[in-house]
Amino acid sequence: MAEDIRIDELAQLAPKFKRAQELPDVFEAVVTSYQLAEDKAGRKCLYLTLQLDDGSRTKIKYTPMHLQDLVADLVRLKITRLSQLVGKKFVFRRRAYRIGYARHFPTEMVVEK
Repeated sequence: MAEDIRIDELAQLAPKFKRAQELPDVFEAVVTSYQLAEDKAGRKCLYLTLQLDDGSRTKIKYTPMHLQDLVADLVRLKITRLSQLVGKKFVFRRRAYRIGYARHFPTEMVVEK
């Protein structure tokens, strides 16, 4: 017979995930991975997976409309390849757009002391 486990213990095993709408305007997070993929509308998008300080994760989607702003931020941060994002901690700030949802962008790298 399988191990009998309490439901509250089972809930602790599930990964904690936060939706973008639940995030504050400014937060710190480590980029754990990235993916370039087509979304449901057929647009090539960049997805960043982030590990938040509270242990939860989130994923941010940058559509072609957001990429110009993201590229400007990455150039300012001296990031030349997407792989340079992985494992680094950044301050993310929310930016509103005239259409669509607001997005969080990495605006500064956090240097651990």
